[in-house]
Amino acid sequence: MPKPRILIVNCYSDNHRGARGNPWIVPQSIAPAVLAGMLDPPRVDIRLACEFRDGPFEDLHALQWAELLVLTGLNPAFDRMKQVTAYARAVNPGIVVAMGGPLARMLPKLSRRYFDFVCGDDVEQLVEVVDAVFGPGHAAETPIPRHDLLPASRIIGYAESSRNCNFRCSFCSMTAEDRKFMAYDLAAVRRQIEALGYRQCVMFLDQNFFGGPRAYFKARMALLKELFEQRKFGGWAALVTADFFTDADNLALARESGCIGFFSGVESFSRAQVSAFNKKQNLLLPQEETIASCLQAGLIFHYGLIFDLADQTIDEVLAETEFIVANPRITLPSFLSFAIPLLGTPLFGSRLREGLFLPNVRLRDMDGRSLVCHPLDSIEKAVAFATLMDKGLMSKRKLAAHAWGFWRRYGATLSGWGLLSGLGNAWAMSYPRFGSNGRDGIRPGRDGCRSYLAGREPLGSLYRPRISIPERYRAHFEPLCVTGPDGELHDDLLDDAARLLHPISGETATIPTYNAVAVP
Repeated sequence: MPKPRILIVNCYSDNHRGARGNPWIVPQSIAPAVLAGMLDPPRVDIRLACEFRDGPFEDLHALQWAELLVLTGLNPAFDRMKQVTAYARAVNPGIVVAMGGPLARMLPKLSRRYFDFVCGDDVEQLVEVVDAVFGPGHAAETPIPRHDLLPASRIIGYAESSRNCNFRCSFCSMTAEDRKFMAYDLAAVRRQIEALGYRQCVMFLDQNFFGGPRAYFKARMALLKELFEQRKFGGWAALVTADFFTDADNLALARESGCIGFFSGVESFSRAQVSAFNKKQNLLLPQEETIASCLQAGLIFHYGLIFDLADQTIDEVLAETEFIVANPRITLPSFLSFAIPLLGTPLFGSRLREGLFLPNVRLRDMDGRSLVCHPLDSIEKAVAFATLMDKGLMSKRKLAAHAWGFWRRYGATLSGWGLLSGLGNAWAMSYPRFGSNGRDGIRPGRDGCRSYLAGREPLGSLYRPRISIPERYRAHFEPLCVTGPDGELHDDLLDDAARLLHPISGETATIPTYNAVAVP
């Protein structure tokens, strides 16, 4: 009996057909490998694709081959999911399409217009879909990510030791989903690392690697120390929340177990802005003290900055960046972004109630580089700031001086990989366009120039089908609109308004577990 043919695609909102992909950006998504790992390998024939890594997916032969197309991706990828579905149905009318991810939970009614299965639960739901399409009996006995289906690498491997987050930041999609923090048992963590084979760095993709009981964290550190001493990996890194740094013993445990460094959501050095983001964990210590303590312990510290021009003046933001670039005791940010009021988050609800959304905002405009809300400063000044942010907000001379001072201070303290990644942020801040594919409209051309203003940005070439598409699928190439001409919620989203604007309860429905236990 032939095996079911399943194609799993991680969709990403690259903005033009010529996008080169981001194979060298860290981290990469392992969502397709995790989904594939839910299924029994001998009983299915699976192919994986990732638009973030490889650029826009338009492999028509793979779409003709597949019987089931599974699409996943973050919030802005909804348009790409629709577009890939249109291509699939144009070349393979009998194909079944399933989609999941944050917007399957936020927009279940709208999603059913375009997809056969809308998966609002966790990755385990894929087994239910496959069994519904092909008959029962496809679940893996022991789920484990199918890294064998991803491009081989001995540099970085990815693993997870938990899912969801125990904090509720106002702008985070995890807050919108309002799901309980789940910690995987240690045996599952061990299996993942051993299945990777030797990697120079294992990066944990947990939303909060430090979440859950401290006893469990210490047990995990003991496991990693054991595996590190057995040379199963050369080092590891993870995302932690700021409460991790309140106890110096945590840094010691991490370093002893082979840790290279951390990413942590600093977002802002302004206490008022951190409070506005509801990042209570970031108020425990001064941000610069947290970063310096990590670096002094020999661990690199990465973070991003989020600017909210609806809540901050441009002068305040510029003063913050000047403070950072003049301080070689701390790392430079890894990225800069505008605050994105993602669908269903508290920030989305408050901005909608306060009438701060610009008119005709599209989901594709929520890219962290376009203005989607009315700023405190004039629109003209805010657009000029966004343009500068895309070219390089900080002086290259000051960035070079910071890099020199940082190297002199930590050159003998950090590992080679840590020092290299820390100094690499000076390059990222100097040439921000190298870190992303941008839009078609960076330069004048058929798709126009960037305006950095929601509703006025060029859509880009991905919104023009590359093959003949049946008329009934033409709507798949229309952008999802978030607001209408008056800045209110767009009519297409009204059926899902209750989910988009619901209060955060702190409680969640029971979900299937992946070797996991709920943690209060």
